Amino acid sequence: MAKVYIPVGSVRGTATAVAQACAAQLVKDGHEAVVDSDASVTALNDGAWDAVLIVTSTTGKGALPGNLVPFYDDLKSQSPLQNGRPFGVISLGDSSHDRTFCQGGALMEERFCELQGRAPVPRVTIDATETRTPEVDALFWLKEWTDAVFPA
Repeated sequence: MAKVYIPVGSVRGTATAVAQACAAQLVKDGHEAVVDSDASVTALNDGAWDAVLIVTSTTGKGALPGNLVPFYDDLKSQSPLQNGRPFGVISLGDSSHDRTFCQGGALMEERFCELQGRAPVPRVTIDATETRTPEVDALFWLKEWTDAVFPA
């Protein structure tokens, strides 16, 4: 059994629903998962987490949701090295915002790479213009990610 920390950045609740669906699947698969909408470096460091799964939406201007900004900023200022800890990113957005589509997830992926995290599979982008069930769509990617992070 592995422990997975799930920091979530959400504006309208969709990313939270996706994070909760992923956590439920991880628990069903025998892991422990904690969804944290008030993510912090302290929680990241103190949890003895085996992996980190970031789920975030993107604001219309390409920024992270307000609740995830302090975590992102603290990751930069405190630089908690991940030393190869596996992470994944589920990025939600709207492709009608062409230049900023899923930029929030890209920012988080870049930051965790800078901190020497290991992304065993590329981040997934979920487009609000193409799906009405992002929490279901994310589970397909989650299976690939968990197979790579926790091989049988």
